[in-house]
Amino acid sequence: MAVSAKLGDPAVSVAQNVIAADSTPHAELTPGQVARGYKLLALTMFAMSMTMSLAESIQPNFFREEIGMSGAQNGYLIAIREVPGFLLIFVAAILLRQGLAKATGISLIISGIGFALFAPTTAFWMVIIPTLISSVGYHSWLQLQPALGLSLAKKGEEGRVLGRLNGIGFFGSMVAMIAVVVTLFSLERWTDIEQGPVLRGFFILAGITGIAASVAIWRFPTSEIDQASARLAPRITWRREYRLYYWLALLDGSRMQIYFAFAPFVLVEHFNVSAIQLTIVLIIAALIKWRMGPIIGGLVDRLGEKKILTIGYFLHLTVFLGFALAPNVWVAYLCYLGYNFMFLFSIGTTTYLKKICRREDLAPSLAMGVSLSHVTAIVVPVIAATLWDKLGYQFPFIFGTVFIFGSLILTRKIDVEKQRWDAQPAS
Repeated sequence: MAVSAKLGDPAVSVAQNVIAADSTPHAELTPGQVARGYKLLALTMFAMSMTMSLAESIQPNFFREEIGMSGAQNGYLIAIREVPGFLLIFVAAILLRQGLAKATGISLIISGIGFALFAPTTAFWMVIIPTLISSVGYHSWLQLQPALGLSLAKKGEEGRVLGRLNGIGFFGSMVAMIAVVVTLFSLERWTDIEQGPVLRGFFILAGITGIAASVAIWRFPTSEIDQASARLAPRITWRREYRLYYWLALLDGSRMQIYFAFAPFVLVEHFNVSAIQLTIVLIIAALIKWRMGPIIGGLVDRLGEKKILTIGYFLHLTVFLGFALAPNVWVAYLCYLGYNFMFLFSIGTTTYLKKICRREDLAPSLAMGVSLSHVTAIVVPVIAATLWDKLGYQFPFIFGTVFIFGSLILTRKIDVEKQRWDAQPAS
């Protein structure tokens, strides 16, 4: 799908320079604008990572202890949560009309409001509305954030830029989770205050930091070429040249649904891990990602997406089998940390798309990828929840290895030079 521009539109002549400008550092931004863009995006990623980590680190225990949810119910809630992700191509079509930076700011406001609305919930049906609202916000953020980062990257340094920015985000996550651990430990050790109201307070704090993140990104710099590209860009993009990226997004999404829905509940429900213990594990994971983000990003630039993604998928396979066969909580901890580290390898999928697609297609194509990653978001968690109920917690992870094998097969087909949009035969 594509939206055609009228002949004679002044934006067309600017956008015709997009290919040439692609070799120009930072797409015509001045050094001052690039520096300001890094600072604003880094601050935004730090604050938004705090928002998501404040909420996600307490959700498993909040859902279990305050709402009374089971692991299977969490699987059903994940299916509901992922509906906005599936519809993201339509959300993005609306948001991107405001420009990339403003679209990001709006998505962060929505996310902050959604997370804050978890605070007053007391029953399973009540968490559905905040789940949907926060989902619209952070799923939009997931596809807008890498587009902003790549707009600052020189050619050949895409992985390093995303790795550094992701590292800053993981540092924000670590700060948030340390605050959660210190607070909950202090409550448990030195006071008689109940945990429930404090967990609800963290949801409100998550909402505040999300809205603060939106303020930081509002003045993110964009070049004239990027503005023209945004005006000409199809709001919904589906191009044959990007089909391998689409398939990888679909399989990655299916795998991630299983991990995010069930891995924390394996620790909480099967191994009786407390909120403090789970958050400490998440802090260690954030520390690893903070330090390793720039390293993995650099490896993507040096070794290429094909090698990095192949290594990553083999490690994913090991982790999923480890979760299914873990004989004790320590092996489960190791698998949990391993998966969080391997999240960094997804940088390769984003840089692969950047290298093969038209500049004006990048943001809407990332939105299409996020939407495709949610095509199975309703079906997969429901199937996996049924497997958990009927056969045991191990079987969702065994089921998930099917998607990993599919990703391994597709990764072997990556060939950036041949798959660039301008290297494709005319149709």
